[in-house]
Amino acid sequence: MLSLMNRALIPKHVIVRSVADEAILLNLITEHYYGLNSVAYSMLRQATSCPTLQDALAALLDEYEVEPERLQQDFNALLEQLQQANLIEIVPPDTVSSDSTPTAAPIS
Repeated sequence: MLSLMNRALIPKHVIVRSVADEAILLNLITEHYYGLNSVAYSMLRQATSCPTLQDALAALLDEYEVEPERLQQDFNALLEQLQQANLIEIVPPDTVSSDSTPTAAPIS
């Protein structure tokens, strides 16, 4: 279970590219890619730009008309899938790993 007090980072070995309102993530180490639809891409953008995952959830609740419990389940499931595929890192809020791009870097 993810702690909502943590934050998400995109490792340096992952390339994120937007295509229209969707995204493609490429892990340069495994050479596997992962496609995100517009909602999942919005979740990723919030998770990597907000100070904490809790802040990201709050921003997503403002953006979408959805039950909070459903959003949190979907958000957690997406982040866990991305983390298992080594496409994101979940770290304490003040941590910036030497292997990661700071969340302030825009996703393009």
